[in-house]
Amino acid sequence: MAIYQKKVSLGLFLDKGNDIKDGDIVEVANEGKESEGKFGLQNLFLMKTETKEGNVAFNQTSVNNMIDAFGKDSLNWIGKKVKVWAILSNVQGKMTKVYYFTHPEATLSKDGEFVIPGQENVIRPEEEVIDPKDIPF
Repeated sequence: MAIYQKKVSLGLFLDKGNDIKDGDIVEVANEGKESEGKFGLQNLFLMKTETKEGNVAFNQTSVNNMIDAFGKDSLNWIGKKVKVWAILSNVQGKMTKVYYFTHPEATLSKDGEFVIPGQENVIRPEEEVIDPKDIPF
């Protein structure tokens, strides 16, 4: 007797580097879902380009960028335009393009952080502020 596991189709994926490129503006088309991937849970979002739509896996930095731009509830992300960044990075000793998604007006600071104009020095309620004199060392 054979034992089968149920598989759920995740649909078409957009090809990073071909379907979506550095500097593109794309639209978030759903609230996202978590799915088991090669390297653990991944956050998948349906994205629309000018000519195509398909799933894209967001890394945690992209999820954080979306929260900064549009809030914690991913239902509020639907229909929002986002900018694609392809940044050459060292990943496990190999130079590879890492894709990030941000508010369309975000910039990259000299420290390598994504910044939304007008939010440069904003402290969000969920961020804890630590007074340096409270640090024991």
